[in-house]
Amino acid sequence: MTDQAREWPADMDAADRVRHVALTRTTPQNAGWIAEEADVSRDTAVKYLTRLVDHGELEAVETADGTCYKPDDVTQFLREVRSFAEEYSLDDLTEELRAIGDEIDSWQATYEVDSLEELRRSIGSDELSPEDRRERLEIVDEWEYNVQVRESLQLAISLKGSLTRLDAEPRLEGQGSNVLPQEG
Repeated sequence: MTDQAREWPADMDAADRVRHVALTRTTPQNAGWIAEEADVSRDTAVKYLTRLVDHGELEAVETADGTCYKPDDVTQFLREVRSFAEEYSLDDLTEELRAIGDEIDSWQATYEVDSLEELRRSIGSDELSPEDRRERLEIVDEWEYNVQVRESLQLAISLKGSLTRLDAEPRLEGQGSNVLPQEG
């Protein structure tokens, strides 16, 4: 647990705390760790973690530390798609797709590669300095992130179109923003 006790909002019950802790982890954690972070007993954590697994929000994975829990990748991806569709206009989503495409085109020209895989392979070149290798590794990470965001944006555009055809657009209307989230 953190060095100091976490103060939870008064309106956050045990289930909410377990859910919050479990869904905000980037690496799988066991029930004991989650219980300590959420300020609940291990049995209480297991009860709520099992429910989250049953509802598809978490995955239970076996590790050297026993059964651990991590956010379900598909559920997280679909939430991101829905969030983009609800929060941004078609113009915003399209503009972000253009910006991602421009950035990838720039990397292809800068590193004289046609694909992410080709950039990855180039890292092993004997002609590169250690700094050049590190730089290319950073670009690989950014490129991978852009591919993931691009897929989410493309599906968000499709979702907006489907919702419009289903006459379900009112929930999405008027929730646009001019700024999409960017990686730090």
